[in-house]
Amino acid sequence: MNFLSRLVGYSVLLLFVFLVAALGAQGWLRQQTLRLRAEAIEGKRAQFAAIVQVVPPLRPHWSEADAERLGALCGGHVAIYGDYLPPAPTDPAVLFFDYALVPSPTAPVTARVVFLASPISRLLATYQRVTVGLLFFGFALLAVGGFFAALTWRGPTASGDSTPPHAPSRADLGSLSRLAATSVAQTEALTRERDVRRLAEEDALLKQQLLNQALEGKVRLGHDLHDGLIQSLYASGLTVESARALIASDPAEADRRLAQCVQNLNATIRDVRAYITGLTPAQLQQAGFARAVESLIGELGGGRAVSFDLKIDDEAVATLTPEQGTEALQVAREAISNSLRHGGASFVTVRLHRSDREVCLLVQDNGTGFDPARVAGEGHGLGNMQARAARAGASVRVESQPGAGTRVILTLRQSA
Repeated sequence: MNFLSRLVGYSVLLLFVFLVAALGAQGWLRQQTLRLRAEAIEGKRAQFAAIVQVVPPLRPHWSEADAERLGALCGGHVAIYGDYLPPAPTDPAVLFFDYALVPSPTAPVTARVVFLASPISRLLATYQRVTVGLLFFGFALLAVGGFFAALTWRGPTASGDSTPPHAPSRADLGSLSRLAATSVAQTEALTRERDVRRLAEEDALLKQQLLNQALEGKVRLGHDLHDGLIQSLYASGLTVESARALIASDPAEADRRLAQCVQNLNATIRDVRAYITGLTPAQLQQAGFARAVESLIGELGGGRAVSFDLKIDDEAVATLTPEQGTEALQVAREAISNSLRHGGASFVTVRLHRSDREVCLLVQDNGTGFDPARVAGEGHGLGNMQARAARAGASVRVESQPGAGTRVILTLRQSA
């Protein structure tokens, strides 16, 4: 075998090894690109869902102005559609997902969020396309090299050549040494590049996680302020109004109600301090769940012609975790406040009881009731109750009809 035959054979062999490595790199790049795109879409979806919880529509229904505001908050383009959804975008540089703002089977409202892929994802996609091009080029070279190798190996060795067929020359050994050194250098460069890319991916993921945690903290604070502070201040305001009406006719009753209002305001100040220091509400820590609900009823029902039927099972309370007790108390506060403010109820039933595997909280009133499907997306009360139930690993169900009162049922899984 002459020098040309050996060189062509070695070249074909090295090219084959390169193609195998390129195929492996192509598969890895494709997997990483799909993973990064999926993580980016999931992170943006969670961020968008949290934004929707704290940003109500400007009008009774979602509009284009709401879409622009949501797009500015989430860093993308938001379009709102009804029954018809346009085809998905085909540009590989952009990502999208659809989010049901109003999941109604008859009149759905869907938001399509479109945003640019992360720089790392676009870089991986570019690497993937370059690798595909190199594969095609490598296969072409392999075909040409194989053709020439077949031609050179087919010819016989010169009769006057006394060198053994498989004896390598110094030139061959030098070429192989240079090829090996080049391969090692390229492998080290690829390893460094992969490490830099991996660190960049981890940094981007950490930043996304920190952003989601900050947004979740903001959502939780908004729920706490709405369900605790705002409801307490609203109840105190109603007590002051009722006292003003009694100043002339019954000064003693007016003075009693004003004193009760002062007590409620002091309790609210203590709760705010507890939130600031990162504690659970003071009334739940010091007096237990039953006393906390009694205090809540006295606070919200002050100055109103309303009766309460309260029954709390101590064994059921004992099975709740501190977080479940806190969230259940806030759900009860929201439900009772809605019964008095919106339903005009004169009788409210509050029950907490335990079954074999779960604990149920019931708040039922004889108020005016409402249609849950028509008020979906309006205000924060029902959404806050759903969010609190999710944090406690529970479920909440609202049953109501116009003129038939309202039932709010919170089901909590029993702690081990």
